[in-house]
Amino acid sequence: MECGECGKIVDASANTIHVIRICSTCGRKIRILEQGENGIGIKIQKGDQFVIPPGWLTISLNPLKSRGQLSRAGIDMFANQIFVGDINNRKNDIVELLSDLETRYDNILKESELLKGLDISSPSDGQIASEILMNNKNTIEWWANLTGMLAQMSREAILTNNITEAVWAAMFSERARSMLIFKENLEEVVWMGGSVRRVIDFLHIWDNDRDNGTEAFWQIMLNQNTYALSQIFAVPLIFIQDAAYVGGMTIDRQNAKFVDYLFSIESSKEAVLIEIKTPVTKLLGSKYRGTYRPSSELSGAVMQALDYRANVIQNITSITSETGQIIKAFNPKCALIIGNGSAEFETSAKRQAFENFRSNSANIEIITFDELFKKLEILVNLFGLARSTPPAPQGK
Repeated sequence: MECGECGKIVDASANTIHVIRICSTCGRKIRILEQGENGIGIKIQKGDQFVIPPGWLTISLNPLKSRGQLSRAGIDMFANQIFVGDINNRKNDIVELLSDLETRYDNILKESELLKGLDISSPSDGQIASEILMNNKNTIEWWANLTGMLAQMSREAILTNNITEAVWAAMFSERARSMLIFKENLEEVVWMGGSVRRVIDFLHIWDNDRDNGTEAFWQIMLNQNTYALSQIFAVPLIFIQDAAYVGGMTIDRQNAKFVDYLFSIESSKEAVLIEIKTPVTKLLGSKYRGTYRPSSELSGAVMQALDYRANVIQNITSITSETGQIIKAFNPKCALIIGNGSAEFETSAKRQAFENFRSNSANIEIITFDELFKKLEILVNLFGLARSTPPAPQGK
């Protein structure tokens, strides 16, 4: 007989992080994956067993190859592991250590797509592989081969008591190994900067949470990624404050007005106000004489944003004193992020109705969430990076 408490709960995938929760009625162990508060993180209740599946957690100095982010101490520990390792404990078996290094770097060559189909241990294939590597000196394989060859030279020199050659080859081998580590772990990071990882992560949040109608969720996400808001305008912006007071407070401290984000243009110091709703906020209402009305949510949000703009113009002196920043309000820019056009505009008539409303909305830039994230995707593409859309969360 099906348990009344857990019978309809489907186990989450065992291949992703989850918790094991025991049903209080039947004692069944259930794999659960629930989002935390405001859709962030994973929910863990008292008594839950948190599970990280084998192979799920991958660590690399390259954030694109790593699942999760290393702390500063973690970066130091991981760098120490890959650069130094346990060499300090192997003083008395240095010949064996050099032999181990030769084997390790030979394995890199054997598993390489660049040398696929070649047996590097045979003289004929070894010569072909050597020619390929000579023409690809910017690859991991080139530095792995050089490191292994130099380690072999050092080992053989030690066995023949040629101290000068042994030391030279060992020193050269270590420098080649450093280049190998750089190619494996750091080159991409240096090239594109760790900040690109944040953009990709934010795009994945959009992939998974575009139906999230919790305004607090999007406020938190945009607070953590304020660079995304800078993509709205074609000028550099300086972040001033979130939930910024823009006036309206009466003598009894009621009716205060707070815009979601306050920026200023870097060059002119002109105020920039950004108000956000959610991707599920409706943009259009009912049909009206061959076109569509703006929804009450959209028109109301526009009026709210314009009211904030008027308050900024009127109260710029007090706002400036509150923030401690130099801000001007001669002609403040104002933006509203709302809705998801790609999900709502299934006909050209709806798209046209929205564009007509948007293009005739003076003093405010209206941008949909899908348009904002499309700008970020274009930014990622500028770095030549491809991103995969993750599968939908399981067990929800």
